[in-house]
Amino acid sequence: MAQTEPALDEVQQQHEEPFYWLNEDSRAFLNEGYLLEGVTAEERVREIGERAEEILDDDGFADKFYDYMSRGFYSLASPVWSNFGLDRGLPISCFGSYMADSMESILYTQAEVGEMTKLGGGTSGYFGEIRPRGSPITNNGKSNGSYSFTELFDTIINVVSQGETRRGQFAGYIDIEHDDLDEWLNIKTEGDPVQDIYYGVIIGDDWFQAMVDGDEEKRETWAEIIETRINIGVPYIIFRDNMNDGKPQVYKDKGYEINASNLCTEIALPATPDESFVCCLSSMNALHYDEWKDTDAVETLTRFLDAVMEEFIQEAEGTQFMERPVRFAKRHRAIGIGVLGWHSYLQSEMIPFDSMEAMEKNEAIFRTIKERSYEESRRLADEFGEPEVLDGYGRRNATTMSVAPTKSSSVILGQVSPSIEPLKSNYFVRDGAKLKSTQKNRFLEGILKQRGRDEREVWDSIAQNDGSVQHLDCLTDEEKAVFKTFAEIPQMAIINQAAQRQKHIDQAQSLNVSIDPSEVSVKEINQLYIEAWKKGVKSLYYQHSVNAAQKFSRDILECKACES
Repeated sequence: MAQTEPALDEVQQQHEEPFYWLNEDSRAFLNEGYLLEGVTAEERVREIGERAEEILDDDGFADKFYDYMSRGFYSLASPVWSNFGLDRGLPISCFGSYMADSMESILYTQAEVGEMTKLGGGTSGYFGEIRPRGSPITNNGKSNGSYSFTELFDTIINVVSQGETRRGQFAGYIDIEHDDLDEWLNIKTEGDPVQDIYYGVIIGDDWFQAMVDGDEEKRETWAEIIETRINIGVPYIIFRDNMNDGKPQVYKDKGYEINASNLCTEIALPATPDESFVCCLSSMNALHYDEWKDTDAVETLTRFLDAVMEEFIQEAEGTQFMERPVRFAKRHRAIGIGVLGWHSYLQSEMIPFDSMEAMEKNEAIFRTIKERSYEESRRLADEFGEPEVLDGYGRRNATTMSVAPTKSSSVILGQVSPSIEPLKSNYFVRDGAKLKSTQKNRFLEGILKQRGRDEREVWDSIAQNDGSVQHLDCLTDEEKAVFKTFAEIPQMAIINQAAQRQKHIDQAQSLNVSIDPSEVSVKEINQLYIEAWKKGVKSLYYQHSVNAAQKFSRDILECKACES
């Protein structure tokens, strides 16, 4: 560990103040739509805790929850902030629907997605069962194919809003073997009628191995997918067999197949013609790992999310078009605890992202969350009973972990690093609806203060270098390694950490990569993705690239529903 810890003392002391994370930017952000008018963040946290205590019938829960929130241990998903315990929307982050090859199923799912969107969740759908364009249908007709139906969902998410002015969001999933794939790869490109939904491609081991082994047709398809990700950031990539090999034992025993994912690729749950998956999310703040590891904070968050699921069941039951998600919620009770502040934690300890020490911390954090959340789920089963799918398994929840993106939540929690990914910049401007502010890396700022270099010209030079500090002569090589930005960190380090933690995560991770196509060849990107597949990574979310075509798409890609 570098000898610069005294420079961080001031930052650590600030963290000891209750609700230290509620700075001007955080409060302004929460007031942009998360809080009812006249309600403070502290009051809202108290309301949320008291509602959970009521559901759990657990005296003292609200006080404990309030304490842990005040210390910055938790990041709540956006629908929890906005809707839990209130007479509006629902507190669920993620939904996923399955469409059979019939008009009845497709149209019902469109209505279901519209209702889910209205109630505040991010939505997705599996299109792989729909016959391809040109296939025969009844009355001697021919099918228009799966792609044609994406226009229905592109329309519904724009027509149905989620309160105030925010439109809905949807991701469609198609198998790589599907004959309509070429049409799907035009989604979001210039001139294509489908512009607003996101989409992912599902790839099985047999197909991918054949591509690696040299199948020319498959290599051409794979090259097109890589090129599309370079240009617009998507499609998401789902490794189907990694998803199913790593699913909970109960799903293996009962033959549940995971066909697709959610809007942000962190959900690994089965959707069927009878059930649409549902998951409620929130995250542990890794920045405070050394504090919460010696408490029951993980167990408390597990109980809290089970209460959130219970409120969803109570509020959604009887709502038209919500029958399938309610059925899933009752029978599976899947929850997803994630992590944010990972890079902030490493920087607070002066640990380079790409280091063995970071790998050791990564292992410890995710092992701790997995073990404690499963222990608490067992206690919840003893207390409230097992749901139908888990009968005889001794748990209350089919899953307990899922690592979501946390772009908005990171702002709320005092500008910690988002999710499991590195910071993109050490200095940037946040241009919010009600507040424009500059945000500096607080740990870097502490070191610059110690050196007498916390000056405008230094920060201007950081901004001119895209947030990098590698040019600063006032920092040591060790410190420059600690403050590398996302694009400066070897992307294989991102993959290696994801693979290491995946064995502790019963669902998946929203895993981004940052690649400059002017410096990294398609061949190198191909090798990175092959390694991700080989190492057991379940999904690849967004590919950040440094080019004009991606800048707009990257700015708007923010899943507020999944934020946790």
